Amino acid sequence: MKKDHLTYLPEKGDIRPVFVQHLFEIYHHIYYFICHVLGIFIDLPHHTEGYKRPIVCVSGFLGRSLTWAAMRKHLISLGHPVYVVPLGFQVGNIRKKSKILENFLIENDIKDCYLFCHSMGGLIAAGLSYKGRDRVRKIFVIGTPLRGTYMAYLAPIFPCTWQMMPGSKLTQEVVETYSKFHNVQAVFTKGDGIVRPWENSRLGHFDDVEIPEYGHLNLYLGALGVECMGSLVTSEEKKDPLPIKQKPAAPKEEIKKEVSAPSSKTSASAKKKTAAPKKKSGPSPKKKAAPKKAKSKKKR
Repeated sequence: MKKDHLTYLPEKGDIRPVFVQHLFEIYHHIYYFICHVLGIFIDLPHHTEGYKRPIVCVSGFLGRSLTWAAMRKHLISLGHPVYVVPLGFQVGNIRKKSKILENFLIENDIKDCYLFCHSMGGLIAAGLSYKGRDRVRKIFVIGTPLRGTYMAYLAPIFPCTWQMMPGSKLTQEVVETYSKFHNVQAVFTKGDGIVRPWENSRLGHFDDVEIPEYGHLNLYLGALGVECMGSLVTSEEKKDPLPIKQKPAAPKEEIKKEVSAPSSKTSASAKKKTAAPKKKSGPSPKKKAAPKKAKSKKKR
């Protein structure tokens, strides 16, 4: 059968056994819940320094900024400024969250950036208006239920879960919107326990990337997921790297000060050198005074 997507394999080591993958996914769910509770009081700070394009992380259902800690650390090591959008409890209307994301990009003056959108975050990014889209270079949707998920029926009490049900008006708009974009790439896994069926997390493009390990959260919390996203954004940067920013030239006034400073030092040293011979010539008048006394004796 002809393969119509890409598969990411680890650069070092092998794919973990299936049993280990399931254990890690259970651990990731516990970690995700703890981060959700702690995230009410703690937010990851924005890392604004870097010589590459900025990356903005958009969380999914119940997601908090703390869950991006491992991904953030890896992206910072690659030289990217990293921002995590504060979206609250992530249970409300997805359309309103899209407006929050857009305002965040505008208020922080973030341009030519990459969006890393996990799960529901991919639906949020699709709702950006032209003001927000102009600031985004590429969107990576990671385990996003683009066509909805049957798991949304298990929690029908939240507005966002209604919108993530298969066949909803919002999911239809998302598929239509992303079908017109050339700068969207999907990352998915066939072992996704949240997006069911897993095919709903695919765009259907030839460059869709499969991570061959189990787990919805493993896509961005697991080591292989973090490594995969780092490789994807690095390859994207190589296509059109940012020019190296040179330091601005110093103003003319500062240059004059720098030039005058050494001249003053040289003049001071010259004065010291000229003053030195005067000290040596001090005793010479005493030697001349002796012959004068001798002459006075002859007159007597």
